[in-house]
Amino acid sequence: MMSLFNFKALVRKYKTGRVLAQIREPDRYDEDNGLAIKGKHKVLQLSNFAIVPLSNNELANDEGGIYSRDDRKLYSYVAMEKGTDICNIQNNGSKKFYKIMEVRDYSDFDEGLFIYVLKRCDRNDDDN
Repeated sequence: MMSLFNFKALVRKYKTGRVLAQIREPDRYDEDNGLAIKGKHKVLQLSNFAIVPLSNNELANDEGGIYSRDDRKLYSYVAMEKGTDICNIQNNGSKKFYKIMEVRDYSDFDEGLFIYVLKRCDRNDDDN
């Protein structure tokens, strides 16, 4: 499949720090005892990603005003669900925590590419 745009080069250019995603396995049903078993949590380190700020246009067109300058977009080639917790460990060692609020499948433009809108969960007034 031919890509319309070389997103992989863009992702490589803007990759900085590390990104960890806390993935929850699906719940399952234990047929022996009839009980539901909650899915386990596992941490996945993304290898090909970029976290970038939301554009001024995206912030201006945000219906309901739920996003701010603290929120980000995550470009990744890993499929994740809305509500997944994300930790961005920056090059200076600081950590920022986000939750996936929107999932956008960009596979029509680059096979396997997803763009996620992230809401920052740990912001306080002492942050820069």
